[in-house]
Order: sequence, then structure tokens, then C-alpha cells
Amino acid sequence: MSKRPDTPARRKRRAIRWAAALPVLLAVLTLALDFPIPTARQALAATQERFLFGPGEVVTQLDFPRSPSTRKWGQYDRYYILRSGDWYAWCGVNHYGLFWQSGGLGAVKNTPSLPLVPLTISDWADGAVLVLSNSPDIAAVEIAFHSEEGHPLLTAWETQPVQNCFVVRYQTELAWPSVSATLQVRGYGTGGELLYESPRLDTWRDMT
Repeated sequence: MSKRPDTPARRKRRAIRWAAALPVLLAVLTLALDFPIPTARQALAATQERFLFGPGEVVTQLDFPRSPSTRKWGQYDRYYILRSGDWYAWCGVNHYGLFWQSGGLGAVKNTPSLPLVPLTISDWADGAVLVLSNSPDIAAVEIAFHSEEGHPLLTAWETQPVQNCFVVRYQTELAWPSVSATLQVRGYGTGGELLYESPRLDTWRDMT
């Protein structure tokens, strides 16, 4: 059977059909995968809605530029630190060219009776820990990861709080997450004196 000639009129009709189908395809992708999303803030809103959080006030954001080929599962290109009443959260979203995709969220409720309340943001080689401060006397925060045997694995500091939140970033060659790793936070006064030291928390359980 001979093939029908590809005339200009036929090409025009085909282009019209594709133009009509493209919005439908994009709508299906958006509903199924929350992708593509035009802006990071829309991806943030979609993630909060999925996890039934907030909507929260953005306290600050952290950027970890990574290519899709090197990004590990559970890593995100941008983390927003959010507050909704007594609850604080990190919300991670990813960037793909011109578009964004919704991601993950972890939250913790503030405990005013504790001077410091930690929440692990990311537990890979490039990560951070959100530490809520309920003490105006604490001027610096230190995080420390310990092995199951108590050996120090990593420490990091932060001295610049944002709305009573210390976001302590770290880099390590260690493989995270590790069920045996424990997290401890310490708060220091303006003179460097130790004001508070938390019990060690299981980071795998804490990040959820």
C-alpha cells in the first residue's frame, strides 16, 4: 500500500493536533508526578499540601545545586525552612532545567522547655541540621555526630540564627544515613561557655 504524501495541509493539521494534546499531557504529568511545575514556590506549595503541613512561613532557604545524574534518592536541590505555629519543617524540592518538582518534608514540634530542639534536614555528604533555640542566652550552636560506640564522627558550628533557628550545614565523606549514628547538639553563650548539651538522638528516627 502506497504511503500518502505529506502535504503542507497535512503537516499543519498534525501540528494543530500536537498543540492541542500538549496541554493535556502536561496536565497529566503534573497530576501524576507534580512535574513540571513552573516555579520553586509552586513546588513548595505542592509539597506542603501533599504532606498536610501549613502552609508555613518561609524562614530561610538552603541551596544544594546538583545534577539529576549525581543526585541521590532523598537529596534535593533546594530546602525551605518553614514555620507553622509551634511546628517547624524542612521542605525539599528539585530543579530540572526550566521546571521544578515537589519533593519531601520533615517536621518537628518545638518544645519550649528545651533550650535546643534539632531536626535533621539532610543526612548525606552535604547536609544540615535545623536547631530551634528557646534560649536567648545561646549565641552559638554545635552539632556532633557520634558512632554507636561514642566516637566523634563529625562536628559543625553556626553562630547566625534566623528567627531563633540555627541552620548548621556540614560536609562529610561518611555514608549517611546510618542507623547507628547519633546526633547531639550543644549551645554556647557569648563567652564560649557551654550552656546546654542534649542527649544523643538517633538520626534515622529523628529525621522522620
